[in-house]
Amino acid sequence: MSTFETICVGIFLMAYYYFVLRKYNTLGFRLFSVFFFTSVAVCYWWYIDYVDLKDVEKNGLAAEAVVLKKSAENLEFRFTDQAGNTIVRTQTGGVSVEEFASVSEGKPAPVLYSPQSNIVYLKSSYQRQLSDNIYILFFPGLLFLIGCSCWVFLRNYRVHAHGDGSIYEYVTDENGKVVLDDAKNSTTKSLRNYATFSKLFEIFGK
Repeated sequence: MSTFETICVGIFLMAYYYFVLRKYNTLGFRLFSVFFFTSVAVCYWWYIDYVDLKDVEKNGLAAEAVVLKKSAENLEFRFTDQAGNTIVRTQTGGVSVEEFASVSEGKPAPVLYSPQSNIVYLKSSYQRQLSDNIYILFFPGLLFLIGCSCWVFLRNYRVHAHGDGSIYEYVTDENGKVVLDDAKNSTTKSLRNYATFSKLFEIFGK
């Protein structure tokens, strides 16, 4: 995701928090929103991988590559394309522990690549991902169901902002009794501070 896209997502989430979550402030809807947007993010990452896999499935060519470098689940390959050009490409992520251990630097390894993009896969990695890719969608589906359950079972609890303009909030039950207060609970207070500042650093640190 580019810096511009990251900033846009950050602005959208902040606007969603201030204009939606603070108005419809049930704890159930708050948790549903968290699980829903997490599932959307997982689907987005899945779709990016899916497009790459389909690109190789449609346009991919096989080659015998030399492994130049292994680092943090990334594999760098050098191979010769059909036009006789020497190509260096890197498969970033998506490599299992067994697949990573099966290749060695300086040794040959079969790869599949797309001549129309920078995509390259270790052949065994591509075949596994192609068969397993659809099952990844079970995870965002599970997150969505958990979010719906939270919305139903925690709909009587409400989240309120402190009137002093701070980032801390408190939760009340159906009788209006405070059951959790960020400002008075050291654990949730620390988590709130960490989540807030980490998001700011993530948005503006790129």
